[in-house]
Amino acid sequence: MTYSDLEYEIFSRQFILKNFNEENILKLNNAKIVIVGLGGIACPLAQYLVSSGVKNLTFFDGDMIEKSNLGRQILYTLEDVGKYKTLVAKDKLLKTNPHCNITAYPQYLKQENLNLLLNTDIIIDTTDDWHTSKLINKFCLQNSLKYIFSSAINYNIQICLFENKKNHVCLNCLFPNEENADLPRCNTVGISSICAGIAGLITAQKTINTLLNTKDENHILTLINTADFTISNINIKNNVNCVLNNS
Repeated sequence: MTYSDLEYEIFSRQFILKNFNEENILKLNNAKIVIVGLGGIACPLAQYLVSSGVKNLTFFDGDMIEKSNLGRQILYTLEDVGKYKTLVAKDKLLKTNPHCNITAYPQYLKQENLNLLLNTDIIIDTTDDWHTSKLINKFCLQNSLKYIFSSAINYNIQICLFENKKNHVCLNCLFPNEENADLPRCNTVGISSICAGIAGLITAQKTINTLLNTKDENHILTLINTADFTISNINIKNNVNCVLNNS
């Protein structure tokens, strides 16, 4: 199934770009993306993936919308408070492209439902939950699935794609914290709304770059301080002491 005439009209300004040839447009059409966590990063991320032509999306999040979410989670409004984030996000995004195939699970990702991540091109983790991130990382490693970790807190962003098909490099190599590490979270140290938005946009671009093979994003940790706009891209390598080296 290819894009409809309506979709070609919606995406016409993008599809005239040089790298959006027929082959790459087909890649976008067929790509399957999972987003875990529908918060401040995932809202702009999902919006820009859909508005870039990505059609097959799956969402996981058991949270309901609260008033404190509205400052940075831009898919939601006061009218949505008390509703499941995944279901509201799906409805909003289908208004941009009604031909999208969006599966929304109003539930948290756990060991019991991890198999729903199979047969996916890229899994994007924006959960702000270390236990869930480690769970996704291990599953992607064991099943050779591409995994993007995207995090924002205070004014700081961390994003990295783990390719999981060649040499072992994983989230645990980078952050060998304990499963129950007491790490800072947005509800304790705060987060800039703009920081979350920028993280979503950059994650969306890394996803498109990966789908279209326009730039090698593998194992490059992008660090951004949005308060002073410092940006670092660090090549990460296997940690020989990683407990998942032989998993």
